[in-house]
Amino acid sequence: MSKLTVFWGDKSSNKFYWQVEQHLSAHSSMALPELESHEILKADLACIADMAAKRKVELVLSCRDIHSNQVDLPGKAQRHMRKAVPYIIEEQVSEPVDQLFFALGERSADGKIPVRAVNQGYLQSILDSFESAEVKVDCVRVDLDMVESRDDEYQIVLFDNQVLAVDDKGNRWSCHVDDFGWLVQKQIEENSEEDDLPVAIPMTVLSENDELRYQFESQLPAGRFAPDYQLVDSIMASLFASNETIFTLLQGEFELKVENSPLKSMLQKLGTLAAILLVANLVYMGSQTITLKSQFSQLTKERAALWKQAFPGRKMPSSPDRTLRSFLKTAGGGNGDSSFLTMLDSISGKFKDLKQLYPTNISYNAKRNELRVDLIARDLPVLNQYRDDLKKSGFQVDMSSANQRGDGYSSRLIVRK
Repeated sequence: MSKLTVFWGDKSSNKFYWQVEQHLSAHSSMALPELESHEILKADLACIADMAAKRKVELVLSCRDIHSNQVDLPGKAQRHMRKAVPYIIEEQVSEPVDQLFFALGERSADGKIPVRAVNQGYLQSILDSFESAEVKVDCVRVDLDMVESRDDEYQIVLFDNQVLAVDDKGNRWSCHVDDFGWLVQKQIEENSEEDDLPVAIPMTVLSENDELRYQFESQLPAGRFAPDYQLVDSIMASLFASNETIFTLLQGEFELKVENSPLKSMLQKLGTLAAILLVANLVYMGSQTITLKSQFSQLTKERAALWKQAFPGRKMPSSPDRTLRSFLKTAGGGNGDSSFLTMLDSISGKFKDLKQLYPTNISYNAKRNELRVDLIARDLPVLNQYRDDLKKSGFQVDMSSANQRGDGYSSRLIVRK
């Protein structure tokens, strides 16, 4: 994705400057239209919305509206760093610290942490303007942080009577062009030893016009620098080409909500998994429903067959379940040991060998609480023994005379409790 950089300028400026990377081929289907002028009124910010739609937007604020500083904090203070910084530099800023937003950079080689402070309301108003123009801001930088640094060499950018400076140790600061001479002289004196020999420090100076260059050159300390002046067509284009590490102000409450955050990614995966499980469960439940319907149909047929066996010659009613429940309720009539089911359970337990003795018919008279059992026994002693066993269990037993039936004997027992 190519980058669109918007140089917003300071509060007093009513225009902004834009620059875009040309990563897309002229024949690419993704090529986006660009505006003819690189300077646009801030009131017309919405005109870059189409240009910014498929590009990463980088907003650059002027160091004139930003307080730049650095603090020295121990490594153990990482958790409380953002809370401590405002009180460390409170006396160095002109606004109340509770009205400022502080952004912290990466710790440098000398252990110091760069700090940028901006009026919170000012930053919010700019972001609101971009939101109203439907331009999504991905990064907010300060022009001072885009000046490239080099070891043992000063890098100077002259722009609109302002000096953006990075010294030979990587420290960044800015000032008016007329104040640079005495400020840098004071800095050199503070950082040098008395016995050090004055050596001209290499310095690269970028400028858009010779007038500003001469103004800057005229107040340089004599013999302390070896300047190399470079005239460029556009300072902003030079800053745009910078490869300096990005120091964004979108931190803390201004930090972008990452759409593909680990939490959202995990929730999306869980949602996908839940959807898969839901579909699988619905498919399973559907197959179970089909199976249950098939089983219900089969059981209905089996119930009809059992009805014909249990009640031969009797038409199956429309509600056989209700009829069977009513029948079982009647069959279970009687009280306590005199109920049909209780008596049936007791006498059936006395059949020891169905080859010797087995029932052919059982009927129950609910009014008399008596059970009638027709039996066939291999011989009379077995029949008499069964009768005696019932009596020993507490039943009253009347047995009709036994009749020979084939190789065995048949008889009817009337059992009461």
